[in-house]
Amino acid sequence: MSKKPTKPKKPANSSLQTRKVKIKVIGIGGGGASIISELTPSLKGVSFLVADTDQAVLKKVKKGVRTLQFGEKTAGGMGTGMNPELAQKVAIEEKERITRAIGEQNLIILVGSLGGGVGSGAGPVFAACCTEQKNISIGIFTLPFLFEGEKKMKIAKKALVDLQDSLSGVIVVPNEKILELVDKKTPLKKSLSALNQVFVGWLCDLMGVISRPGLINIDFADLKTILLGKGKILFFGEGIAHGPNRAEEAVKNIFQNPFCEGEPKRVKKMLFNVTGGKDLGLKEVETVSNQIAKLNPKAKIIFGISEDPTYNGKIKVTLLCVSDTEKSEKTEKKITQQKKKRTRRINKETKKQVPKEENKAEQGEEKQQKEKIENATENPTRRNALEIKKEEKEEKDREWDNNNPDWDIPAFLREK
Repeated sequence: MSKKPTKPKKPANSSLQTRKVKIKVIGIGGGGASIISELTPSLKGVSFLVADTDQAVLKKVKKGVRTLQFGEKTAGGMGTGMNPELAQKVAIEEKERITRAIGEQNLIILVGSLGGGVGSGAGPVFAACCTEQKNISIGIFTLPFLFEGEKKMKIAKKALVDLQDSLSGVIVVPNEKILELVDKKTPLKKSLSALNQVFVGWLCDLMGVISRPGLINIDFADLKTILLGKGKILFFGEGIAHGPNRAEEAVKNIFQNPFCEGEPKRVKKMLFNVTGGKDLGLKEVETVSNQIAKLNPKAKIIFGISEDPTYNGKIKVTLLCVSDTEKSEKTEKKITQQKKKRTRRINKETKKQVPKEENKAEQGEEKQQKEKIENATENPTRRNALEIKKEEKEEKDREWDNNNPDWDIPAFLREK
């Protein structure tokens, strides 16, 4: 008697395991440990690591989360206080241990609070280890409250520059924005928890976009394409809306949350996903796409569409933008300097005067020669001005296209 074939059991978190995408979230310092504690219940299919020099912080970490205590010989398990130089020193001393703890991953997400010792001092060392292993790496960091003083803010901003040099992209959230989420009388711990829940939402949405199959699918390769390179400024957000104008409203809602200072600037690449129920229409997807493309019509765009019955009557838009502000400013400065240099050269050529001659006959000849020179320089002047404009355009075009793989623009976004 033949046995009935048994159906293979689906592994837990099968969506990410099937794709074999290895993702690790690393909390650095006490702030990072606090964020990880609220991420673990909601974020599935990823591994977690909390790293600190303070043994007391690591003892509070939830079970199932791997911990890494480093700098024990120097710090004695007591932490590094607000001394980023000491934290950086002990992290460099144990760089090999840190590298092994990070392991081979497809995506690493570093989280922490800047302005103290470990987050600001050891954070850049962790980021450098990610770079050496050629991992795609994102940083999500908070800046101190203003009442914490100028010294902490100065430490935080210096660390942020170092982190940007190594990470694929960074999202920065000032703690001051929490005051727009909660009442001023809300205890600090509860306020910070509200911010951590925002991070939970962001990361769950990001993981969902790259792991769940859709009508038009976004996968990890698309995310990797968007995040190629270093030193990027990232914007991540979502908007949900219902009603007759839900497509337009969903996009507007992305930029109206307390942690967003309006629309992102100098956007070079975008990845977005539209989620709706069975009532989601192609025209609505087109409306969403056109609204997002207005951020920069020349930006590289990857998009996906997902159907979810829980969104019947609603539309959800998830958006990741990549900007390269520093590089763009340098490029514009270079173009401006070249333009000024060319203008000075042209003015110098057109203002040349022929030496005066005492002989009247020669003076008449001089006048004719001057007219010839003016006529000869008139056209080159106009031609050079056109060349300047053309070179500026070519320079900007090269800036958009350099080191970025091309992909097809959706049909409804192409110029008609």
